[in-house]
Amino acid sequence: MQFLVFTLYAPIGSFGETAVGERRMSWTRPGRSAVMGLVAAAQGIDRDDEAAHLNLEASLHFAVRTDAPGRPFLDYQTAQTPKSRRGRVPATRQEELATDDLNTVLSSREWRTDAFFTVALWLRSGGTVNISEIADAMCRPRFVLYAGRKSAPLGLPLNPRILEAGTFMEAFAARTPNGTEQAVLRSIGAETSAVRTVAFDHDVPDAPSNSFVERRRDAVVSRARWQFSDRLEGVVQEKAGS
Repeated sequence: MQFLVFTLYAPIGSFGETAVGERRMSWTRPGRSAVMGLVAAAQGIDRDDEAAHLNLEASLHFAVRTDAPGRPFLDYQTAQTPKSRRGRVPATRQEELATDDLNTVLSSREWRTDAFFTVALWLRSGGTVNISEIADAMCRPRFVLYAGRKSAPLGLPLNPRILEAGTFMEAFAARTPNGTEQAVLRSIGAETSAVRTVAFDHDVPDAPSNSFVERRRDAVVSRARWQFSDRLEGVVQEKAGS
């Protein structure tokens, strides 16, 4: 089988959990929807192109290995919004703020610093996308790529590689970091980690037998309406270097 394997690293990033009120927390690893959004951005797929996004969702299996989980921190943001009034729908943000009855809303956002991941994508049965074209797009992305939020640019190129392997775990083992990636891994202390977490679509045919299952809300239903559904994810711990 062919696997598209690439690096995902950023000095700071956030991989959003389900947002509740003013608390915007981050998962410890990128979800399926985050990676599919990154693939779509590299190819220049607009957010309102529902057919293209749903085709990516239906065509690709996904797995991610946490090489370094990073460290979490919180920041706080304030935003001003006017009091709601029936029949008043401002056309622009400038018009929205042009009033004397503004409220200030405080929100907290979680980030992770120096989180480093290796991601694998491969075709589902009946998948219609071309992973070679995706790899080419990752080398010359059409849109700016970032780690979950627009204020979190990537710290390294994705460095995509297409590898032949029997399983996605074998593909991860065959993906050797280049010199720059190795230097970053050393600088953030990832080489001292004894175990690494690998998460993957629960329905893959070659799932490790010692994995357990988690539930996540990160399967794309509508990118334009920002709607997602639950997905079962297999998780396994592996020894670093194995």
